[in-house]
Amino acid sequence: MTPQRIKASNLVFLAMMATVIVMFVTALASCKGETKFNTDKAYDGKIETYSNALNGKVEAVIDDTKLLITEFNTKNSTSVVFLKDGLQFKILDNNNRSVLVNMYAPGLLDRTPFTINRIIESLSAEEASKSNTKGKLEILLPGKKASMEDIKMLYKGSMTLTEASDQKIVVAFKGSGVNGDTEVSKRDENQFPMEGIIEINNFEIYDMRN
Repeated sequence: MTPQRIKASNLVFLAMMATVIVMFVTALASCKGETKFNTDKAYDGKIETYSNALNGKVEAVIDDTKLLITEFNTKNSTSVVFLKDGLQFKILDNNNRSVLVNMYAPGLLDRTPFTINRIIESLSAEEASKSNTKGKLEILLPGKKASMEDIKMLYKGSMTLTEASDQKIVVAFKGSGVNGDTEVSKRDENQFPMEGIIEINNFEIYDMRN
């Protein structure tokens, strides 16, 4: 083999190696820049996306108790369920405090802010079953001994969806609440102030809008 041919073959070899290195570096960069949201399954119009980085904040005042949650239990918190005209989710922290949110209204996810004044706890069973617009909010503040009194339910007031996307949900609420063990007939006389804001990001999604 002549020196010219040897040199040419070396150049070809070096070019191939350079191509392999570029492809390898590109693959690494792609992995590092991968978004936290991924499509996991798609079937029957339902889409599940997932992320391991659930975060956000719950800040509230319930009667005389100030509540602040900044870390969530990602294993026990539920997916956010998106419905055609609603959403629902439940988040927990590592101290078993939890927040449950259900909101339903025609066009709820089409525009924000969207305020709901019909709170399920203050509606009759018939009204709650027939109404297309309603909201439910429960906050669990565990005591030393488990009791229905630990559940704080928004009874009257408003729930406002101030932001809603596949990456972020913000719900503000303000009104009066009742304990979970308060009899229906005695709720009007046993209310306490209840207001706050719930923000969650990078959550799992179960999409039923299609």
